[in-house]
Parts: sequence; structure tokens; C-alpha cells
Amino acid sequence: MPADPVPASPPIAVVLAAGKGTRMRSDLPKVLHPLAGEPLAVHVLRSARAAGVAGLVVVVGHGAEQVEAALRPVFADLRFVLQSQQLGTGHAVQCALPAIGEHTGPVLILSGDVPLLRPATLAGLVDACATSGAGLALATFEPADPHGYGRIVRDDHGRIQAIVEERDADAATRAIRECNAGVYCASAELLRSELPTLGRANAQGEIYLTDLVARVAGRGVLTLKVPADEVAGVNTPEQLAALAALLAARAD
Repeated sequence: MPADPVPASPPIAVVLAAGKGTRMRSDLPKVLHPLAGEPLAVHVLRSARAAGVAGLVVVVGHGAEQVEAALRPVFADLRFVLQSQQLGTGHAVQCALPAIGEHTGPVLILSGDVPLLRPATLAGLVDACATSGAGLALATFEPADPHGYGRIVRDDHGRIQAIVEERDADAATRAIRECNAGVYCASAELLRSELPTLGRANAQGEIYLTDLVARVAGRGVLTLKVPADEVAGVNTPEQLAALAALLAARAD
């Protein structure tokens, strides 16, 4: 009789929570600002857990001790990783690689200030990653105003070729409406092999996680288009108030 198939490893999630959040006009770390009575990052962690995530890694930086103290009581099995210098999203995930360890399954990469992601969306991204030839899938959306977002560059067949950050984009690329939502799922193998090779040759001098897309586009990167409201982030008190209204409407 044939051997039973080896079950797929459940996903783990890396939540990026190192930013200061200067535009929040508060000393409180941005991911700890309350939304419906709980810190922003708690909403992200709960969605990840509801999507079947088995392990949670939180990358901290500004106010690291405060963030850890606030989040640890929510999930006792959280692992915290310090990003002492904020050198970009790619660098943040590089810092998390030791915590990922020998994990062989998918890794969701989420932002601690994007609290309205639905578990079904995250599960769909994990499924897309599993069927991607590159071991990489990402969420995209079309905002009312794409200013400030990385643009999704596709070839004539609709296949994603790259994500170009606005500061590095020419006029034609800035005219693209489809944008990067900053929500990814990648195989642990891909992260271990490619992340350490990413450079900082860009307008911000940072290590862009988005550079992974161009690096492996030829193998087949998949995308999942999601509603703009679901991937809305928080950078200002006004945006936080808008998300509170969206969350209240969702609960009705």
C-alpha cells in the first residue's frame, strides 16, 4: 500500500510591529493604539490565529518592552524579535529568520497596523502560496488614491513582474492603479534563501521585502485582490477613527 501523504506544515505568521508611528502624535507605540478596546496588533494576531496559524512571531523596535508587555498576555506563545534599526520591511523579516528556525511551511507576513484583515483572506493567501511556483503570494488592492503605495507591475499576460515603490517609480508606473497591500505569504525556504541576498539600492536606502517579487517572478508569483477597506492601515488618528467606524459597521 502507498504511504500516507505527509501533512502540510501549518503556517506561522511574522507580524511587523517595530515602527514608531510619528504621525499618531503620541508616545504610545503605533501598534498599541486601541481599536474597539484592543491594541491594533491584537486584531492582527487574532485574525492570524483564526486563519490556522500555529506560531506567531512579532518584530518589535520602538517601545519594544511596552509592546511585548501589552501583547504577551493575549497569546502566551508569542515570540518577540528585536529590530534595533528600522532598515525596511525586508530587514524586519531578516531579523525574524532565527525565530522561524527550521519551519518548513508557509509564513504569513503581516503589518501590526493593518487590523481589519479577515481570517478567510489570510487562509486564501496561504492556499495561493502553496500553489505558487515561486512559493510566494501577496495581496493587492485598488485604493481611491494610490499615492504612496507600491505599484503592481504586470506583463502583457497579466503575470506580476515586480512591485515598484512610489519613490522609485516613473510617471508611467505611478499611473498604475493596482497597489501592494503589504500582506504576503512566502515559503520558509524562499525566505531563508533569498532574504539575505537583498540589497539597499533604492531611494530610501532600505531593504525592501517587495524586491523578492522581481527576484522570483519567473517562477510564478500569485496575487489575491482584496477590498481596500480590509487592508487599510493606520498612520494618523484620523485613519484610526475611520477604521473604528468600518469595524463597527462590519459588526452590525
